[in-house]
Amino acid sequence: MAKNRPTVPAPPGGDVMRPDIDIVDPEQPRRWRRSFMVLGAVMVLAGAIGFAGLMNASSDRSDVLALARDVPSGKKLTAADLRVVSLPDDPGLKPVSASKKDTVLGRRAAAALAQGSLLTDKQLTGRGGLRPGEALVAVEVKRSMAPVDALRPGDAVQLVTRPQDGEVTGKETELVEVAGRVVKVGAPATSGDVVVQTAVEDTDSAAVAADASAGRVAIVLKSRG
Repeated sequence: MAKNRPTVPAPPGGDVMRPDIDIVDPEQPRRWRRSFMVLGAVMVLAGAIGFAGLMNASSDRSDVLALARDVPSGKKLTAADLRVVSLPDDPGLKPVSASKKDTVLGRRAAAALAQGSLLTDKQLTGRGGLRPGEALVAVEVKRSMAPVDALRPGDAVQLVTRPQDGEVTGKETELVEVAGRVVKVGAPATSGDVVVQTAVEDTDSAAVAADASAGRVAIVLKSRG
Protein backbone atom coordinates (compact mmCIF):
# COMPACT_ATOMS: atom_id res chain seq x y z
CA MET A 1 0.00 0.00 0.00
CA ALA A 2 1.42 3.37 -0.99
CA LYS A 3 2.14 5.86 1.84
CA ASN A 4 2.76 9.60 1.59
CA ARG A 5 5.98 10.72 3.25
CA PRO A 6 5.37 13.71 5.55
CA THR A 7 6.64 17.07 4.32
CA VAL A 8 9.78 18.29 6.06
CA PRO A 9 9.78 22.07 6.68
CA ALA A 10 12.60 24.02 5.08
CA PRO A 11 15.41 24.90 7.47
CA PRO A 12 16.32 28.49 8.16
CA GLY A 13 18.74 29.65 5.57
CA GLY A 14 16.47 29.29 2.56
CA ASP A 15 17.39 25.78 1.34
CA VAL A 16 15.04 24.41 -1.28
CA MET A 17 12.51 21.98 0.05
CA ARG A 18 12.75 18.38 -1.10
CA PRO A 19 9.70 17.14 -3.09
CA ASP A 20 7.45 14.54 -1.57
CA ILE A 21 8.36 10.96 -2.67
CA ASP A 22 5.84 8.12 -2.63
CA ILE A 23 7.06 5.06 -0.79
CA VAL A 24 5.66 1.77 -2.10
CA ASP A 25 5.80 -1.37 -0.06
CA PRO A 26 7.04 -4.42 -2.07
CA GLU A 27 4.18 -6.66 -3.22
CA GLN A 28 3.95 -9.91 -1.36
CA PRO A 29 4.26 -13.07 -3.58
CA ARG A 30 0.88 -14.53 -4.36
CA ARG A 31 1.33 -18.23 -3.60
CA TRP A 32 -2.33 -18.86 -4.21
CA ARG A 33 -1.87 -18.38 -7.97
CA ARG A 34 -0.28 -21.82 -8.47
CA SER A 35 -2.99 -23.49 -6.41
CA PHE A 36 -5.63 -21.72 -8.47
CA MET A 37 -4.08 -22.97 -11.74
CA VAL A 38 -3.94 -26.56 -10.46
CA LEU A 39 -7.54 -26.35 -9.29
CA GLY A 40 -8.60 -25.00 -12.67
CA ALA A 41 -6.86 -27.81 -14.52
CA VAL A 42 -8.56 -30.39 -12.30
CA MET A 43 -11.95 -28.84 -12.95
CA VAL A 44 -11.39 -28.85 -16.72
CA LEU A 45 -10.35 -32.51 -16.61
CA ALA A 46 -13.33 -33.45 -14.48
CA GLY A 47 -15.62 -31.65 -16.89
CA ALA A 48 -14.18 -33.49 -19.88
CA ILE A 49 -14.59 -36.86 -18.16
CA GLY A 50 -18.14 -36.03 -17.17
CA PHE A 51 -18.99 -34.95 -20.70
CA ALA A 52 -17.56 -38.15 -22.17
CA GLY A 53 -19.53 -40.22 -19.67
CA LEU A 54 -22.69 -38.32 -20.50
CA MET A 55 -22.21 -38.86 -24.22
CA ASN A 56 -21.53 -42.54 -23.69
CA ALA A 57 -24.57 -42.96 -21.51
CA SER A 58 -26.80 -41.11 -23.94
CA SER A 59 -25.71 -43.10 -27.01
CA ASP A 60 -27.98 -45.91 -28.18
CA ARG A 61 -26.76 -49.41 -27.32
CA SER A 62 -28.04 -52.81 -28.34
CA ASP A 63 -27.60 -56.36 -27.06
CA VAL A 64 -26.11 -58.56 -29.77
CA LEU A 65 -24.63 -62.05 -30.05
CA ALA A 66 -20.93 -62.88 -29.99
CA LEU A 67 -18.99 -66.14 -29.98
CA ALA A 68 -18.20 -67.48 -26.52
CA ARG A 69 -15.70 -69.98 -27.97
CA ASP A 70 -14.24 -71.12 -31.27
CA VAL A 71 -16.75 -72.90 -33.50
CA PRO A 72 -15.46 -75.07 -36.35
CA SER A 73 -16.99 -74.82 -39.79
CA GLY A 74 -20.09 -76.97 -40.23
CA LYS A 75 -20.84 -77.30 -36.50
CA LYS A 76 -24.34 -76.66 -35.24
CA LEU A 77 -24.58 -73.68 -32.92
CA THR A 78 -25.62 -74.33 -29.33
CA ALA A 79 -26.40 -71.94 -26.49
CA ALA A 80 -22.94 -72.61 -25.02
CA ASP A 81 -21.34 -71.22 -28.21
CA LEU A 82 -22.91 -67.79 -27.76
CA ARG A 83 -22.87 -64.89 -25.33
CA VAL A 84 -24.61 -61.51 -25.22
CA VAL A 85 -22.66 -58.25 -25.45
CA SER A 86 -23.88 -54.65 -25.40
CA LEU A 87 -22.52 -52.34 -28.11
CA PRO A 88 -23.28 -48.83 -29.38
CA ASP A 89 -25.42 -48.87 -32.49
CA ASP A 90 -23.29 -48.76 -35.63
CA PRO A 91 -24.85 -48.92 -39.11
CA GLY A 92 -21.63 -50.48 -40.40
CA LEU A 93 -22.10 -53.56 -38.19
CA LYS A 94 -24.79 -56.16 -38.75
CA PRO A 95 -24.54 -58.54 -35.78
CA VAL A 96 -27.43 -60.83 -34.88
CA SER A 97 -29.62 -59.29 -32.19
CA ALA A 98 -29.71 -61.09 -28.85
CA SER A 99 -33.49 -61.27 -29.19
CA LYS A 100 -33.03 -63.61 -32.18
CA LYS A 101 -30.88 -66.12 -30.32
CA ASP A 102 -33.44 -68.91 -30.62
CA THR A 103 -33.52 -68.51 -34.41
CA VAL A 104 -29.79 -69.22 -34.84
CA LEU A 105 -29.53 -72.20 -32.50
CA GLY A 106 -29.22 -75.37 -34.56
CA ARG A 107 -27.91 -73.57 -37.63
CA ARG A 108 -24.46 -74.50 -38.87
CA ALA A 109 -21.37 -72.33 -39.14
CA ALA A 110 -20.64 -71.64 -42.81
CA ALA A 111 -16.97 -71.04 -41.89
CA ALA A 112 -14.79 -71.31 -38.82
CA LEU A 113 -15.92 -68.77 -36.20
CA ALA A 114 -13.43 -67.26 -33.74
CA GLN A 115 -14.09 -66.67 -30.06
CA GLY A 116 -14.97 -63.04 -29.30
CA SER A 117 -16.15 -62.16 -32.81
CA LEU A 118 -19.64 -60.83 -33.45
CA LEU A 119 -22.10 -63.26 -35.01
CA THR A 120 -23.65 -62.26 -38.34
CA ASP A 121 -26.31 -64.00 -40.36
CA LYS A 122 -23.93 -64.45 -43.30
CA GLN A 123 -21.71 -66.67 -41.15
CA LEU A 124 -24.47 -69.26 -40.83
CA THR A 125 -26.14 -71.77 -43.09
CA GLY A 126 -29.63 -73.17 -42.78
CA ARG A 127 -30.47 -75.83 -40.25
CA GLY A 128 -29.86 -78.41 -42.97
CA GLY A 129 -26.47 -76.87 -43.77
CA LEU A 130 -27.66 -75.17 -46.97
CA ARG A 131 -27.46 -71.60 -48.14
CA PRO A 132 -30.05 -69.95 -50.38
CA GLY A 133 -29.78 -71.30 -53.93
CA GLU A 134 -28.03 -74.52 -52.90
CA ALA A 135 -29.07 -78.15 -53.09
CA LEU A 136 -27.71 -81.12 -51.16
CA VAL A 137 -26.34 -84.08 -53.11
CA ALA A 138 -25.08 -87.38 -51.69
CA VAL A 139 -21.89 -88.37 -53.47
CA GLU A 140 -20.63 -91.89 -52.77
CA VAL A 141 -16.95 -92.20 -53.57
CA LYS A 142 -14.23 -94.79 -53.18
CA ARG A 143 -11.22 -93.91 -51.08
CA SER A 144 -9.16 -93.73 -54.25
CA MET A 145 -11.47 -91.02 -55.63
CA ALA A 146 -11.53 -88.63 -52.65
CA PRO A 147 -9.34 -87.60 -49.68
CA VAL A 148 -12.06 -88.86 -47.35
CA ASP A 149 -9.86 -88.82 -44.25
CA ALA A 150 -9.10 -85.11 -44.77
CA LEU A 151 -12.59 -83.89 -45.61
CA ARG A 152 -14.40 -81.81 -43.01
CA PRO A 153 -17.75 -79.94 -43.02
CA GLY A 154 -17.34 -76.54 -44.61
CA ASP A 155 -14.47 -77.57 -46.92
CA ALA A 156 -14.59 -76.20 -50.45
CA VAL A 157 -14.33 -79.03 -52.95
CA GLN A 158 -14.41 -79.62 -56.67
CA LEU A 159 -16.60 -82.44 -58.00
CA VAL A 160 -14.92 -83.88 -61.06
CA THR A 161 -16.98 -86.11 -63.37
CA ARG A 162 -15.19 -88.56 -65.62
CA PRO A 163 -16.88 -89.53 -68.90
CA GLN A 164 -19.09 -92.61 -69.15
CA ASP A 165 -17.75 -95.82 -70.56
CA GLY A 166 -17.70 -95.63 -74.34
CA GLU A 167 -17.40 -91.82 -74.33
CA VAL A 168 -13.61 -91.85 -74.28
CA THR A 169 -12.17 -91.21 -77.72
CA GLY A 170 -8.75 -90.59 -79.09
CA LYS A 171 -9.17 -86.91 -78.36
CA GLU A 172 -8.28 -85.38 -75.04
CA THR A 173 -11.03 -86.17 -72.55
CA GLU A 174 -12.85 -83.12 -71.23
CA LEU A 175 -13.72 -83.38 -67.56
CA VAL A 176 -16.69 -81.64 -66.01
CA GLU A 177 -15.98 -79.75 -62.76
CA VAL A 178 -18.59 -78.45 -60.34
CA ALA A 179 -17.82 -76.38 -57.24
CA GLY A 180 -19.26 -77.71 -53.99
CA ARG A 181 -19.02 -77.51 -50.22
CA VAL A 182 -18.85 -80.43 -47.80
CA VAL A 183 -21.78 -80.55 -45.38
CA LYS A 184 -21.26 -83.97 -43.81
CA VAL A 185 -18.92 -86.93 -44.23
CA GLY A 186 -20.43 -90.33 -43.52
CA ALA A 187 -18.76 -93.32 -41.91
CA PRO A 188 -16.94 -95.68 -44.32
CA ALA A 189 -18.93 -98.69 -45.45
CA THR A 190 -17.52 -102.23 -45.29
CA SER A 191 -16.54 -101.81 -48.93
CA GLY A 192 -14.54 -98.69 -48.05
CA ASP A 193 -16.91 -96.38 -49.91
CA VAL A 194 -17.85 -93.13 -48.20
CA VAL A 195 -20.91 -90.95 -48.71
CA VAL A 196 -20.11 -87.23 -48.72
CA GLN A 197 -23.09 -84.90 -48.38
CA THR A 198 -22.18 -82.01 -50.66
CA ALA A 199 -23.89 -78.67 -51.24
CA VAL A 200 -23.84 -77.48 -54.86
CA GLU A 201 -25.62 -74.80 -56.82
CA ASP A 202 -29.22 -75.83 -57.41
CA THR A 203 -28.73 -75.62 -61.18
CA ASP A 204 -25.94 -78.25 -61.02
CA SER A 205 -27.63 -80.62 -58.59
CA ALA A 206 -29.45 -82.84 -61.13
CA ALA A 207 -26.34 -83.49 -63.24
CA VAL A 208 -24.17 -84.13 -60.17
CA ALA A 209 -26.74 -86.52 -58.70
CA ALA A 210 -26.92 -88.48 -61.95
CA ASP A 211 -23.14 -88.72 -62.25
CA ALA A 212 -22.80 -89.64 -58.56
CA SER A 213 -25.33 -92.47 -58.86
CA ALA A 214 -23.24 -93.86 -61.71
CA GLY A 215 -20.08 -93.73 -59.59
CA ARG A 216 -18.35 -91.30 -61.90
CA VAL A 217 -17.64 -88.43 -59.50
CA ALA A 218 -14.31 -87.78 -57.81
CA ILE A 219 -13.83 -85.17 -55.06
CA VAL A 220 -10.90 -82.75 -54.92
CA LEU A 221 -10.24 -80.74 -51.76
CA LYS A 222 -9.76 -77.07 -52.70
CA SER A 223 -9.55 -75.22 -49.37
CA ARG A 224 -10.21 -75.79 -45.72
CA GLY A 225 -13.43 -74.26 -44.42
